[in-house]
Amino acid sequence: MVARPGWLGRAKRQLYADLRADPYLGYLLLGALVLAGFGFWHRIPIFATWDEHDRVLDALVAYAEVVHDPSLHGVREGVSWSRAPFGGTLWVYGLAVLPVIVAAALTGQLDAIAAMRDPAYAYGNYQVWADTPRWIWTWSIALVRLTNVLFAVVTVYLLYRLGTRLADRATGRLAALLLTLTFGFLKLAKEGGEDMPATMCFVAAVYLLVGYVQTGERRQFYAGCVAGGAAMAFKLTLALVVPVVVLAFLLRARIEDGPLRRVLWQPRLLVGGAALGAFMIVVGHPTALVGDFEAVAHRWFGRFGRPNRVVGPTAPTWWWFLRTYGSAFGWPLLAGAVGGLLASVAYLARRAPGRSALRERVPGFDERALVVGALVVFLLFFARWHDWRVHHILPTFPLAALLLADSLDRLCEHRQRVGRAAIALLVVTAAVYAGVGVGQFASMPRDEATEWLSENADEDDRMEVYFHAFFENAIPHGMDVITPPEDDRRDPCPEYIQVGDKELLYLQDIPQSQRSSEVDFYPAPRQEYIRALLDGEYNYEIVAEFGDRPPNFVPHRPEPGSLRELWPLGVYPHSDQYGDEVELASDQYVAILQLEGECVESRNAPW
Repeated sequence: MVARPGWLGRAKRQLYADLRADPYLGYLLLGALVLAGFGFWHRIPIFATWDEHDRVLDALVAYAEVVHDPSLHGVREGVSWSRAPFGGTLWVYGLAVLPVIVAAALTGQLDAIAAMRDPAYAYGNYQVWADTPRWIWTWSIALVRLTNVLFAVVTVYLLYRLGTRLADRATGRLAALLLTLTFGFLKLAKEGGEDMPATMCFVAAVYLLVGYVQTGERRQFYAGCVAGGAAMAFKLTLALVVPVVVLAFLLRARIEDGPLRRVLWQPRLLVGGAALGAFMIVVGHPTALVGDFEAVAHRWFGRFGRPNRVVGPTAPTWWWFLRTYGSAFGWPLLAGAVGGLLASVAYLARRAPGRSALRERVPGFDERALVVGALVVFLLFFARWHDWRVHHILPTFPLAALLLADSLDRLCEHRQRVGRAAIALLVVTAAVYAGVGVGQFASMPRDEATEWLSENADEDDRMEVYFHAFFENAIPHGMDVITPPEDDRRDPCPEYIQVGDKELLYLQDIPQSQRSSEVDFYPAPRQEYIRALLDGEYNYEIVAEFGDRPPNFVPHRPEPGSLRELWPLGVYPHSDQYGDEVELASDQYVAILQLEGECVESRNAPW
C-alpha cells in the first residue's frame, strides 16, 4: 500500500511541474527574491517599525524566560509577555531566531539571552536593546526579515498559481509580475511583521476556494478554511476571509445538482470548515495554548473601536484611498488596477446568468465573482476606517494585480495591439517606480546618520534624542543617549542633540485636525523649543545633515482632502507616511547638532 503524499510533497511537485512547463517562472521568482530582498539590511541592528520591534522582541523575550526558568511556568511567562499577543508571528519568528539562541548557547552567551526577560518599556524598550550584544540584534532582525522575504516570494508564486487556475499561465505570469513590481508590496517585504505571512495565507485560501468553486472538492474547501484560519491567526483584519469562504460556498451551491435547499444544507461541510478554521486560530495563538485566554480575548474583542481610531489627519475616505494606494502602486499601476476592477465587474455583468438559467454553469463566471467579491469586501471594510496605511491594505494587492492581469489578457484577445501597449506601459512604469523605491533602501538617511555618529562621536559623548522610541532615531548601538522625560540622568548640555523629521513636524502651522496622532501632544511649546534650538539660541549648531532639509525646516504634507497635493505621492515612491508604516527617505531627515559655546543650563526640552 502506497502512502498518500502530504500537502508539502504535492506543493513541491506542483512547483517543479510549473518550472518545467513555464520557462519564465524561474526568472520571475528570482526577480521577486532580488527585489523583495534588496536592502533588507536597512536600519539593522535597529528595528524598522513598531511592528517589527514587537515581533522580534516577543520571540527573544520568550526564549529569555525559558532560559532563565526552563519550566512550564517559564514557557507561560515567556509566551504571555508582549505588547499584545500577536498570534502566529510568535511561532514563525520564534523559529527564525532559533539559530541565534543556538549560537548563544554554543558560545557561552546564554546569559545575554536570559537578561532580556521582562524588559522595561521606557523609550521602546531601549535599555534592553542597548544592554544586549549587537550581534544578537543584527542576526535576529536579519533572519526575521529574510523569513518575510521568503513569504513574499511564496505569495508571488501562489498568485501565479491562482491566475493559472483562474484563466491560464499567461494570466498567472502577468499577475505575479505586476505584484512583484508593486512598490508597497516590496517595501513591506523588508520588515518583520504579520502583514506578509497573513497575506500569503490569504492568497492560499483564495486559491483553494477558487478550486472548490470550480470542482466542488470538499478537500479544497477544508484546505481553504485552514489557510483562512492561519491568515486570521496572523492578522485580525483577515477575518474578512470568512465572508469570502461563505461566498465560495454559495457560488458552488448555485451550480450543484439537486434542489437548492438540499445543496445549501450541508452542515458537515460548513461546521467542519468552521472547526478547522477555529482550530488554526487557536493553535496560531501561543498565548491561548499556555492558557492566557484573557490576553487573547483582549486582542480579539478589545479592538472593535479600531475603525474610529485616529492616527492620521481627518480627511475624506476617497483621499485616504488615493493616498495609500497611490504611494503603494504609483499612479499608472493604480489607474490600471482601478480599470481592472471595473472591467471585471463589467465582464461579470455581461456574463451573469439570467433568471431562467440561474443555476447553470457559466465558464469563468463564478471564480471571477469570488475574486471580485473578496476585493470589494476589503474595500468596503476599510472605507469605514478613519484612516489607514499601506500595510493594512496589503492583502488587496494580489487581488488587484490578478484582476488587472485577467482584464489585460481579455483586452489582448479582442484588441491585441492596444492590450500589448497597455501591458508594456504598466510594466515599464511600475518597474521604474518600484526600482527607484527599492534602490534607495541601499542607504537611507538614518543609516547614514548612524554611521556618521559611529565615526565622529567620542566614546563618552552623550546625545539627547526625542520622539517615542529609540528606533525612530539614528542611534549607534552602545552610544549613551538621553531620552527625556524618563531619563533621570538629564544633562542640560550633552555633546549632541538629534532632531529628525518627526520633531520638525511640530513646526507646521496647521489646524489641530490636520495633525497626526504622532505630533498632536503639546504642540505649541515643542514648536517654540525646536525653532529656538535650530536658530542657535542654546548654542547648538548643525554639524551634519542627512536627507533633504525641508524649506525653513518645515516639512510639507499633502493637505488632507486636497486632490492636487496628492499628485507627488504616486510619482516619487519615497513619499511621506503616517503612523506605524516603514518610514522612507522623506521621513528620515536627520540633523545632528553639537554644542559649540557655553552651556545654557536653562534649556528645557518639553518632552
